[in-house]
Amino acid sequence: MTNIKNNAATQETRRKLIEAAGEVFAAQGLHAATIKKITAKAGVNSAAINYHFRDKFELYAAVVRHALDDMCDHKRIFKELVGTPEQQLKELIFDMFEDTRGPSWRTTILAHEFAQPTAALDAVVEELIRPHVQRMDNIIRQILGSTADEKQVLQAALSVVSQCVHYFYNRELIRRLHPQVFDKCTWQDMAEHIARFSIAGLHDMCSQ
Repeated sequence: MTNIKNNAATQETRRKLIEAAGEVFAAQGLHAATIKKITAKAGVNSAAINYHFRDKFELYAAVVRHALDDMCDHKRIFKELVGTPEQQLKELIFDMFEDTRGPSWRTTILAHEFAQPTAALDAVVEELIRPHVQRMDNIIRQILGSTADEKQVLQAALSVVSQCVHYFYNRELIRRLHPQVFDKCTWQDMAEHIARFSIAGLHDMCSQ
């Protein structure tokens, strides 16, 4: 028998709920957001929440998973990277920037979740985030060479990712401090800069 929840109409309703909930949660927060506001924005009746999700908290977990799933594209985890480790690191940095070009609510939700984690984040860290972290660590380990210890690899990887995260999640602070930056720099410019800056720093670590 066909699973009714997997047909096109019900999947479209689920998508509308997640997209609408993402916008409402981003604007009002988990606790202030209401089912009524979410279903009104999605254009569906309140029964749809109970049909697809147990409650608001399960819907929120689905929103976080959706946001991370978009950002942590598994096709990119398993695609073959070619070239030197430096070229592979540059490609990963460009991928990270490419992955943030989705709806603004997604970035807001993830910024809140990273700052004040809930069980929703715990549920997807191992599945969606850790594979990306491990791939980054492995590439940086190759650049630093066999003499690098785990502490150096960890610190270097965090430094690379932190540059990207700062650009993603502190855009309003950057805009206030440097209003011209987003007029003069495209996301490709920033990704290129972070890649060059990071690779130069890693090479400097190798020479010490």
